[in-house]
Amino acid sequence: MITLTTAAQINSVLGGNSPVGYDHLVLTPFTMDPLGLLVTGSLRLTSTANPQMQPISGSLKINASSGELIIQVEQLDFYRRIQLSPGQITSVRTIITNAQNALETGLVSLGVISGTQSTGA
Repeated sequence: MITLTTAAQINSVLGGNSPVGYDHLVLTPFTMDPLGLLVTGSLRLTSTANPQMQPISGSLKINASSGELIIQVEQLDFYRRIQLSPGQITSVRTIITNAQNALETGLVSLGVISGTQSTGA
């Protein structure tokens, strides 16, 4: 979960002036594709000050091959495309690789899969 530095303000009363801050962002569910070097997922914004407010949904896509990161929240008319730096691309690739290796090692150590885990896709 990410607590936003400056919460998005949404009016809680139609035609009124009662803004509510949506201050928590959670990336869920998300997938990591070690072959395509992609991270894709849904974003969920919620308000801790007013939890009965409807969550706001969006999407995230990171392409570690092209270095493109896209965040979109249609309800807020928000779209952001960012070109990652070489160092950021390397970090995303490392995160994907480490996650895959940890899951594979866990499956082998639990005896769910019989074999020897080695790094790489």
